[in-house]
Amino acid sequence: MRPNQMVLTSIDCPTCGRKMGIRTASTGVFLGCSGYALSPKERCKTTINLIPENEVLNVLEGDDAETNALRAKRRCQKCGTAMDSYLIDPKRKLHVCGNNPTCDGYEIEEGEFRIKGYDGPIVECEKCGSEMHLKMGRFGKYMACTNDECKNTRKILRNGEVAPPKEDPVPLPELPCEKSDAYFVLRDGAAGIFLAANTFPKSRETRAPLVEELYRFRDRLPENCVIWRMRRSRIRKEIKPSFALAAKQNSSTLRRKKRGKRRDGQRSSSTASGLKAKNNPLSVAAIVNRAA
Repeated sequence: MRPNQMVLTSIDCPTCGRKMGIRTASTGVFLGCSGYALSPKERCKTTINLIPENEVLNVLEGDDAETNALRAKRRCQKCGTAMDSYLIDPKRKLHVCGNNPTCDGYEIEEGEFRIKGYDGPIVECEKCGSEMHLKMGRFGKYMACTNDECKNTRKILRNGEVAPPKEDPVPLPELPCEKSDAYFVLRDGAAGIFLAANTFPKSRETRAPLVEELYRFRDRLPENCVIWRMRRSRIRKEIKPSFALAAKQNSSTLRRKKRGKRRDGQRSSSTASGLKAKNNPLSVAAIVNRAA
């Protein structure tokens, strides 16, 4: 594996103004601030995700953009190697030498670009009202708010539609964590709701919520909480019967355990009596006489 050397570029860091460098990691190529190598007090950890060219369309070239990109593969001006292309933002594309980091050749192309995969209507941020644009991260495509002060994001579903907005976390101070002094917060995740420590990422303790806990704090859930998988009106109707079902299941389990213990007791008693008769000579004689 090639060493992860940084190739400095002319791109300024949006946070501290230092120059950004091309870095290669297990997740792909990205831009990292050159200030990352400084002391902890002055260190800058800003990074910019780079989107591969096969996920990008040139708006000015229209439908022929992908064909033209394959035909006009750029060559590095320093070593002549074919260059890999990445999208920095909707206005800039970065071409990196295929021999990077051995060769530090790169080029910046300006134009109008967009990511392939979403052609739906303009999505409005539910938190600040700004427009949301399609972006590519290390976990795939997602919608991000264009407002710099708002960091709201939304997933892109497998069918190409934008996922519904997530509900805000619900703090539950009455539920303490077991591994720290924090308390649980009810959050909405990709696989449904879950409980997580309020001090995340310091404490990463998580667990699934219990039905009785949802019923206990039902008044704190949002009014139209479709994303929470269960409305408050449904909780009153569905959770109470679930308690009865759980009690019924528990009682049947206890009955099965008792029957099992009874059978085990009968087996052990019969075995013990057989051993007793076998070891007792009087009993053996009585059995022989009875058989005769």
